[in-house]
Amino acid sequence: MTVSLNQVCYAYAPRGRPVINDLSAVAQTGRITGVIGPNAAGKSTLLRLMAGLLAPDRGSVLLGDAEAHAMDSKTRAQRLAYVPQRPRVDASFTTAEVVRLGRYAGRRRDDAINQALAECELEEDRNRIFTTLSVGEQQRVALARALAQVYGRDDAILLLDEPTSALDPRHVQRTAEILRRSAQQGRVIVAALHDLVLARRLCDDLWVLDSGRLVSSGPAAQVFEPALLLRVYGVRFSSAEGVLLPMEGGTDA
Repeated sequence: MTVSLNQVCYAYAPRGRPVINDLSAVAQTGRITGVIGPNAAGKSTLLRLMAGLLAPDRGSVLLGDAEAHAMDSKTRAQRLAYVPQRPRVDASFTTAEVVRLGRYAGRRRDDAINQALAECELEEDRNRIFTTLSVGEQQRVALARALAQVYGRDDAILLLDEPTSALDPRHVQRTAEILRRSAQQGRVIVAALHDLVLARRLCDDLWVLDSGRLVSSGPAAQVFEPALLLRVYGVRFSSAEGVLLPMEGGTDA
């Protein structure tokens, strides 16, 4: 299954400034696609459009051959899991209960919950109340819920919005391993990332957004060009051992 965006436009207010503007791209099966760009580039909105949570004003978002926002919500949930930037649970659910919510659209499978907890190293936290966890632990619970949701479906889609922003280095690496393994199983993985070092090392393909427009896309090694990043971020980058890093005093004057 692929995720295809065809000339997608979206604005939050009628006749407002487009947040996503005439964007066309395809996220491929078995590959990790990173979405990068500065603040307010449209990354989170794009993921919400891909998840079917928003309907485009113009153009189409297809999960395979089905329109994302028009799909029956249960069918969509069985094919696609979305990890928001700020996971929120208002009830006093335990970690395990939150992960179990991922199975709401499918039949209950305790093996799915247990495996997801183990993969995200949350077994010792399964009975802790979600709201008492650190932000990083909550991010890992949200990932575990998504993994439980698509358990047993190698053709599933995982959409993740800044999944490592609050994680320590160990769990950044663990999350990267989980996403790589999921891609190798044949899933579509799309992640919005601010960490460019992680994006370069993790992603097969990159989409670069700026003011709602797709300004570059392709294999990560080709997209990571200092001139492009300077234009998009307004910061000069240098290459060290194949990794692009911001230069001290490197803003474009």
